[in-house]
Amino acid sequence: MTFQVFAGEDCNAVRAQYQCPVKKHRLHLSFDDGVGSVTPKILDVLKRENIKATFLILGNKIDCKQYKPGKSLDLCKQRFNTLKRIKSEGHDIGSHSYQHYRHSQLSWADLNKTILDSKKILEPFFTTQPPIFRLPYGDGWFNQKDQPQVMQALKQAGFEHLGWEMTAYDWNEKYQHGDQILDNVMGQMCKGRGRDGVVLFHDGVFENEHEGRVFTANNLARWIPKLRCAADFVPLIDVKKNFKKR
Repeated sequence: MTFQVFAGEDCNAVRAQYQCPVKKHRLHLSFDDGVGSVTPKILDVLKRENIKATFLILGNKIDCKQYKPGKSLDLCKQRFNTLKRIKSEGHDIGSHSYQHYRHSQLSWADLNKTILDSKKILEPFFTTQPPIFRLPYGDGWFNQKDQPQVMQALKQAGFEHLGWEMTAYDWNEKYQHGDQILDNVMGQMCKGRGRDGVVLFHDGVFENEHEGRVFTANNLARWIPKLRCAADFVPLIDVKKNFKKR
């Protein structure tokens, strides 16, 4: 098999460094906690690299009716326009709920409210059938055996949960140096039997209505050529057969 060299990368060296097999994995990028201030920069990279990703949106970040005229409303309108760009450029969009709660700790009423509030505001932007939902922290998905009410509420609302096979841990400041975030993904994807599927990144900071994951946005373009040495970037429906495009 002949491998194309991207941006001067020595792919033989990259695969040797991370113990990657010759056969490429299939990788789909996903981004949580947006819309954030860095989302347009991430979209620029994805467009240049011809990669389709999935963005999991916090409903409160684009719910502009909560703001009075002023700076906060202007920022919300910017985020709303960025969300429209995400869809127009062919990426998939799902809900990350309305607020970034630990859903298993909510009452049944509050659990349903935050799920349905997000559905109401994001409905025009959903790109799949059924629509995508990703639980903050994975809470209610990781522990669904002990907390079945969360996945039950998602099903009742018509959502399908999207988990992940790999995580970049890019939210963790201890990894925001050099290529440690890339190392996290390559290690999970390549070592041993390796993995195909969805990798979790972030374009937003859930505690801040507007800020984004700056380190991820600034380095994604540099990481992609190395990832391409070991993986093909594929659409969501290529790795998750339970979703169809609307």
